[in-house]
Amino acid sequence: MDTEALPRGRALLGTRVAALITDYIRKQGLKEGDELPSEARLAEEYGVSQRVVRDAFRSLSQQGVIRTRQGKRAVVSELRPVAVHSYFRLAMEADGSAIDELVEMRLALETKAAGLAAARITDRELEGLRALLEEADAVGDDLRRRVELDLAFHLGIVKAARNRFFTAVLEALSDVLANEREKGKELTEFLGETHAESDAEHKALLLGLGTRDAALAEQQMRAHLERVQRTFRGDDLE
Repeated sequence: MDTEALPRGRALLGTRVAALITDYIRKQGLKEGDELPSEARLAEEYGVSQRVVRDAFRSLSQQGVIRTRQGKRAVVSELRPVAVHSYFRLAMEADGSAIDELVEMRLALETKAAGLAAARITDRELEGLRALLEEADAVGDDLRRRVELDLAFHLGIVKAARNRFFTAVLEALSDVLANEREKGKELTEFLGETHAESDAEHKALLLGLGTRDAALAEQQMRAHLERVQRTFRGDDLE
């Protein structure tokens, strides 16, 4: 393992050791589920106390880099944008008006993702998306299930774009996106409207993806999300 001159102070030491452990994981090519060396061995390698190593482990666990287990060695975790997830959730809880910015971000990310997906999606993935829409037709006004299916449909498109960072951002947004969907669908019902428009847009998106036409898929995603944006802004009430 590589060691460098470590800063003084337990907090700084923990931060530095966490960085060294992360670098070790990368250099060793460790994958999800692979065990890390014991706390005792890491403490000896880096010339720190086991308490400092535990501080580093706690930090890495909070970041989603590793998983700690009582009485067992820590293991590498599946990379998850834990800090990003927390930021989005706290931002939405602190400012209800942030939903407009959220939809703006979705416009930027999901429009591009739809274009990439059109070029990269497989027939099996298209069938999976079609099954989600068919189930949405069957559940009618079951709001909770409709929200779940809506999220799965959009995530399926982003995954088909084959860009890990797009997928990570959308997954980190899972909680706030579910809340956004619920509010949007509740607003639709409050206005005495149905979910038919959203369903039709989803079906058009599926057809666009099936043509493998990136420009068409982007146009359809943009139109869908801009309509969502107008609903939240109340433009249709003016």
